[in-house]
Amino acid sequence: MACLDDSVPATRRKDVTVRIHSVNHKMETGDYALQGYEDVVLIERKGSLREIAGYCITKDGRRRFINQVDRLKEQAKKPYLLLEGTPQDLKKPTVYVPKPHLALDAFQRILLERDVPLLLLPSTTQAARRGMGEWVARLLINGALSHGMEDND
Repeated sequence: MACLDDSVPATRRKDVTVRIHSVNHKMETGDYALQGYEDVVLIERKGSLREIAGYCITKDGRRRFINQVDRLKEQAKKPYLLLEGTPQDLKKPTVYVPKPHLALDAFQRILLERDVPLLLLPSTTQAARRGMGEWVARLLINGALSHGMEDND
């Protein structure tokens, strides 16, 4: 992770190694947060198109999902929704989701209406899962660091 101090010339900035200790515990809202900064950056993870379809196609599922996204926005200054998959995989019809475009369109509309950014990250291989974990960690750390900088301005 690179130095965030913009007053230091890029040629003089040093990389910083960050070690993360993860703790698994039930969170009231969201799936990923940096301890002590849960109100800054909060990430809700959705694992599949099938999960999205269950939330967005049915009336009850849609209501529950909207409530979930609204809670996410209320809890954190910078909420994100992370969907595992690639655009190619998510648009493929399956036995469980024969019309994926309906689920994806409803899903994206809900996020757009609530101004919650979508992170689309592949996770089909172990390397992709590690990369996704690093991406999430960087987002959480940079959110906390940016929050600290805002407080000092």
